[in-house]
Amino acid sequence: MSDREIGTKLQSTSLNYREQPDAERWLAAIVASSDDSIISKTMEGIITSWNAGAVRMFGYNPNEVLGQPIALLIPEELQHEEVEILERVGKGERIDHYETARLRKDGRRISVSLAVSPIRDASGKIVGISKIARDMTERKRLLKREEELNAEVIAEHKFHELIENAPDAILQVNPAGAIVIANRTAEAMFGYSREELIGGSVDMLVPTARRSEHPRHRQSFAAVGVTRPMGQGLELHARRKNGTEFPVEISLSPIVTEGGTNVTAVVRDVTERKLAEQQIRLLQQNYTAELEIRHREAERLNRLKSEFMASVSHELRTPLHTIIGFAELLGEEAAGFSEKHRRFLRHIQADSEHLLSLINDVLDLSKIEAGGLSLHTDCLSLHKVIPEAIEAIRPSASSKAVTMGEGSIADVAVIADPLRLRQILYNLLSNAVKFTESGGEVTVRSAVVGDSVQISVVDTGIGIPDEERGRIFDKFYQVGPTTAGVRQGTGLGLTICKQLVEMHGGEIWVESQPGQGSSFSFTLPIQSL
Repeated sequence: MSDREIGTKLQSTSLNYREQPDAERWLAAIVASSDDSIISKTMEGIITSWNAGAVRMFGYNPNEVLGQPIALLIPEELQHEEVEILERVGKGERIDHYETARLRKDGRRISVSLAVSPIRDASGKIVGISKIARDMTERKRLLKREEELNAEVIAEHKFHELIENAPDAILQVNPAGAIVIANRTAEAMFGYSREELIGGSVDMLVPTARRSEHPRHRQSFAAVGVTRPMGQGLELHARRKNGTEFPVEISLSPIVTEGGTNVTAVVRDVTERKLAEQQIRLLQQNYTAELEIRHREAERLNRLKSEFMASVSHELRTPLHTIIGFAELLGEEAAGFSEKHRRFLRHIQADSEHLLSLINDVLDLSKIEAGGLSLHTDCLSLHKVIPEAIEAIRPSASSKAVTMGEGSIADVAVIADPLRLRQILYNLLSNAVKFTESGGEVTVRSAVVGDSVQISVVDTGIGIPDEERGRIFDKFYQVGPTTAGVRQGTGLGLTICKQLVEMHGGEIWVESQPGQGSSFSFTLPIQSL
C-alpha cells in the first residue's frame, strides 16, 4: 500500500489505532509495522498517534509524545513550516514529498520527506492531520557520496589531462629505477613509445657517460627525500632513443608509497634557451669588443684633439699677441698719424682682441669638455671681486651710456678659482651690457642662501622670449641680435659660465621676460670672513 493510500485510509479511522474496531485492525498492523514514521495530530498541532516507525525514527516512545505539540520535532529555524502546513491542509490540500529536517530525541538532526494529508470525520469535516515521514538521511548521504565520487573522477580526469598535456616531460620512477608513469610529452621528448617507457629503466634516458653513476644518485636522493626544484645551476643532459643528447633542467619530488619511495621527475628541454643564451653571449662579446675598439679610437681622437688644441693655442695666440702688441706700440706713436690712420689702427687693435677672445672661448670649452681644465680655488672676498669685474666692463658700458651699479653685496668670502670667477662675472656682465639699450642699467648683487652665496647680474635690457630660455646655455646658441642690431660672439660664453659654475659645485639659471630685462644668477660655496 502506498503512502497516499495509507494516508487516505487513515482519514476514515479513529485518531488512535489501538482503539479501532476489528474490521480495521489489518490497517493498524500495516501502520505498526511500517518502516516510515506515521503520525497523526489535531489541527492545533497536538500529536494523537505514534507508530513503531516513529519510535525508531525519532527515539520517543508513544507515552512521551502523545498529547505533546508536534513542534518538539521541528528545529527552531523551521517552526514556520508547521504554520504553513496547517494552513494548506486546513484548506483540504494534500502535501507530498515535502523535503525538510526534523529533530530526534537525542538532538540529532535528520533529513525527512513528508506526505501530509487531512483527516476527515463522517461528515467530511477536517478534524486532524496525518503525516508520513521517511528518513532521507542515509539516502542523502549516499547521494552526496556519489556526487563526491563523481567529482573525484572528474578531478582525476582533469589531472590526467593536465599531466598528459604538460609542456614538460613527467616521469615517475619506483625504488628499483623502473618508470611507472610517463606522459605524452615524455614520448615526444625522448623518442620512446609509452609501452617502451613504462616498465623500462630510467637509466636509458641518461647519457652513456653518466649512466653507471646514476643509480647511486637515485638512491641518495630517495634517502634524503627533499624536493629539488628546477634551475639550481646544474648542467644536466638527457639521452634520446636515437642516441642524441640534449640539455635539460630537472625537478625531483619524492612520493611515499606502500612499496617505497617513488620519485617524480619533471624534465624540461632547454635546447632552444641554451642556444639563445649562447647567441646573447656572442652578441655581448662582439658588442664589448666593438665598444673597446670605439673607446680606444675615442681616446686616440681625444689625444689628437688635445694635441691640435695645444698647437692651435700656440699657433693662433702667438701671432695675435704680436699683432695686438705692435698695434699698442703704434698707438703710442700715433700722434703723427692722420685721423684716418688712427681709426684703422683702432680697428686692428679692437678686432684682434675680439678674435683672441673668441679663440680663448673655444679653447676653454674644449679643455672643460676634455677634463683638462683644473680649478685652483682660494678664499675670495666678494667686496673685492665684484667691483673689479664691474670696473673691467665699465668702459664698454660707458660707450653705450649704460649705467653700471652695485646692489647689496653679502659680507662673505667664496671658495672659487679667482681667474674663473672673474671669467664668469665678465661674461655675464658683458652679455648684460650687450643686450641693454642706451640709458639702461646693469646691477650686480649677492645674498647668502644656506651654505652658498647667490650672485645675480640684473639688467634692464631687451629680455629673453619664453621659447628661448630653455636653450640659452646650449653651445653656439644665440638669442638674437644685440641692441646694435647684429649677432656678436660665438655663443659659447654662457655655456662656459654654466660649466665653470658646476665645476665649483654651484648652479646657474636665468629669469627673464621680453622687454623687462633679465636676471642671471649663480651660486658658489661660501666661507665666512
